[in-house]
Amino acid sequence: MKLLKEVFTRVLGDSIVQAGRAVKVYMLDVFAKENYEITPEQYVVLSMLSEDTLLYQNKLCEELHKDKSNMARILSVLEEKGLIEKIQATENKKQVNQIKITKKGKEIRDKITPTIQTSREKYLDGISQDEMYTCIKVLNKISDNLKK
Repeated sequence: MKLLKEVFTRVLGDSIVQAGRAVKVYMLDVFAKENYEITPEQYVVLSMLSEDTLLYQNKLCEELHKDKSNMARILSVLEEKGLIEKIQATENKKQVNQIKITKKGKEIRDKITPTIQTSREKYLDGISQDEMYTCIKVLNKISDNLKK
């Protein structure tokens, strides 16, 4: 029984990684074919920024599970393209960046969103709601275990 659990654990881990890579490659291809000026990773950041709310850079790192240097790189590119603004603020006597989406950022985000929805429908095709619920439940348990 222990050997079966070890094999299943390895297969589960490999399947999670494979699915993640497949979605990433698929989305990169979709973005390239549509000639979007941003990457799927940059889109995810834009999608986190609501219309009138400022988000701290650290909060974006936390929510998207990105390290500070990776997030700084993504935000720098988005800022250079005029899609976000960084606003300097002070919190607990430390300088922090608050991030705000620009009008151009909203337009690009809103242009890409239907493509994202269509892509999700494609890669979730044939998966029942029960299967999705079970998958989400298992993935959340894995995440919770790693936070302990």
